[in-house]
Amino acid sequence: MEIYKRLKERGMSFVTITDHNTISGVLEIAHLPEVFISCEYTVDVPEEKGKVHVLVYGLDEKHHQDLIKLRENIYEFVKYLKLNRLAHSLAHPLYSVQGTQVSKRLVEKLVLLFDNWEVINGTRGDGVRYIEESIARLYDGWEKIHMLSEKYKIEHQRIRERITFTAGSDDHGGLDVGRTWTGVEGAKTREEFLKGLWEGKTQVGTEDLGDKRLLNMVCRVGYDFLRSKNHIPQEIKPITDYIFMHSDNPMIGFMLRNFLGVRAERQDLLKELVSILPSIVLERFLKSPSPQTLGELCLSLMAHGFPAFLKYAQRREENKIKALGREFGIVNGKPPKIAYITDTYHHINGVARSAKLIRQIAVEEDLPFTVVVSNSAVVEEENMINLKPLVEVPTPFYEELKMGLPNFLQFMDLLEKEGFTQVHLATPGPLGLLGLLAAKILGLRVTFAFHTDIPTYARTYTGDEQLEDLLWKAFVFIGNISDRFFVPSDYYRRIFVNKGLNYGKISLFRRGVDTELFSPYKKEENFWAKRFGLKKHQKVILYVGRVSKEKGLDNFLYVARCFPEDMFVIVGDGPYRAHVEAQKPKNVHLVGYMVGEELAKAYASSDIFLFPSETETYGQVVLEAMASGLPVIVSSKGAAHEHVEEGVNGFIATKPEEFVEKLALLLSNESLRRNMSQEAVHKAKGLDMRRSYVDYMLAIAGLGRIMHEVG
Repeated sequence: MEIYKRLKERGMSFVTITDHNTISGVLEIAHLPEVFISCEYTVDVPEEKGKVHVLVYGLDEKHHQDLIKLRENIYEFVKYLKLNRLAHSLAHPLYSVQGTQVSKRLVEKLVLLFDNWEVINGTRGDGVRYIEESIARLYDGWEKIHMLSEKYKIEHQRIRERITFTAGSDDHGGLDVGRTWTGVEGAKTREEFLKGLWEGKTQVGTEDLGDKRLLNMVCRVGYDFLRSKNHIPQEIKPITDYIFMHSDNPMIGFMLRNFLGVRAERQDLLKELVSILPSIVLERFLKSPSPQTLGELCLSLMAHGFPAFLKYAQRREENKIKALGREFGIVNGKPPKIAYITDTYHHINGVARSAKLIRQIAVEEDLPFTVVVSNSAVVEEENMINLKPLVEVPTPFYEELKMGLPNFLQFMDLLEKEGFTQVHLATPGPLGLLGLLAAKILGLRVTFAFHTDIPTYARTYTGDEQLEDLLWKAFVFIGNISDRFFVPSDYYRRIFVNKGLNYGKISLFRRGVDTELFSPYKKEENFWAKRFGLKKHQKVILYVGRVSKEKGLDNFLYVARCFPEDMFVIVGDGPYRAHVEAQKPKNVHLVGYMVGEELAKAYASSDIFLFPSETETYGQVVLEAMASGLPVIVSSKGAAHEHVEEGVNGFIATKPEEFVEKLALLLSNESLRRNMSQEAVHKAKGLDMRRSYVDYMLAIAGLGRIMHEVG
């Protein structure tokens, strides 16, 4: 009666219930004028050692007794339906029933038997309807039906040459009945409706599908079981009864709307509550940390993850069906749409600069990229989505860099609703890792870019080699489960191959440099003199980058002490600044961050670029210095040296003493500096930044190849 009333409230003209292999439920309401008796039968396909579900409508108790006996042979079962003109439909045609292997052969045999297919099922997703309908259309016409009949030596039992469609809620919990329906236009009585079903004069419709309905069904069934055993605590029973539609107490609805901020429709309450639960419990835990609130937080996270588990199960099933569809030549291809996920955007670092440039180029070139961030300080721009963070945490060793952790279910829903076909992970922070998990659940293509040598950073800061090894293994794992793994240099390609990353998954991306911004023509004669009183005989040796331990700044200070008559300038900021300030000689100056034109002038107004970092994955600042006309001296470790030709546009050093030796050579030989400056500019101009990024974006999207792709 509950189901009947809910269906009528939701506008259904006629009502039926198709329980599995029983009609006892629908018999309870069979006396009502709009109700007809139906059942969903599990039927054997003997030679395939498989089973299917068949929906039969408008039967009586005698029909039901006969059909129960015929369930062991689908051919006898369907023959009985045809002889008795019982309307019927093949339920969820491409989904496996009780472990049945759904093969092309089985599907073609089902084509010979059924004139109606259920192509919308309320507890499944909407990702396979196109495939089911397309397969049905492949076999339109008696000629194709007869050819199939001859192929399998099976007498067809079709009454129409074109398969038509039905839809049903398949809701075992009762919360979502009537949200998916089959219609027959003009049918005013049960008999007219059933006649329309038999003749294939059906129309199908549905409200939004998705994991919400499956969540409702599973949880309502579980709740009803616990309720029948009196296991629901009385303190929460009024609320849970309202959520699971056992009561309509308006005060509970008022409380949920005004105290918890829930704005969802009644049937979506459960998903909404599960979604916001961690933020509510987290706030409670932060105010009153205790074992109890910690336990509540853990339970809320488990509940929060349950819809994701259901979504994963749905997508696994859908992916099997899509693979089957490809056997029939059916590919429901979508144009690529990439979520470029980054934990850093408004900060001053290479990863953030890349994300900003990706967004800008996507807008200007109409490329299918949307930057996704989660940060309270970021203002949304075109081609950007900023997910509200539940909490923001500082990055280890980078305290000023806050990373946001958004609501996972909302994140996953966003990827699905916006129609993204792929996620690209620019960072392995909280947002990046959630993006990886969401993409795997949703079956999206995953690409990853290794921008920062986090394992080496970890060892530099902690001295823990086991931690470094663990992080390398984590990156290799991510790389092997991704579809493509991008590294910025040959150096890191070799490292990852040696550590076990699949060789065929690695591609190189080489970023260019903005030679309009960074140019020798930006030189300003008094640029450093105005700041530090630079004398005419002094040369300026420049470092640009993060002021942190892993950048080798102790070596920079060592070299500066060896040349007290020259000026050494550090452009940048970071956690190591206090140490550098305390240890630096008088000829070293720290100026903080510089960007844009000011940074370009700083480069061009200096004489030599000294960059001792041993952990660079690419070394963008080296290219910027070269574009500005500076000879460079870089470390042989890491990837910063890959654009440097020894003795041509710069020098490569391994030990502090070698940095001193190379710098002394450059300072004492103006002609060498001038020649190296020209070669550096020439090298940089050959690496156009915009072209390199467009190529990179096309490679991410699978629309093109970059020059250095491996495998």
